[in-house]
Amino acid sequence: MIGESINFMILGMATVFCFLLIMILILRIQAYIIGRLFGDDSFNRSTETIVNDKKKVAIISAAIKKHKES
Repeated sequence: MIGESINFMILGMATVFCFLLIMILILRIQAYIIGRLFGDDSFNRSTETIVNDKKKVAIISAAIKKHKES
């Protein structure tokens, strides 16, 4: 009786382990395919966006400085 329960426990844990390995493999393949099809364009930002970001940082920095002074 104890032997059967141990066998079921090992079988169940092995099943869950195999399922998780297969799921990880499928998710990595899916991420690779989606990455190839819909390439990430976030690194190809224009210089105008970068300049706008610098202006925003300058404005926020000035606002924080002004707030600390008062």
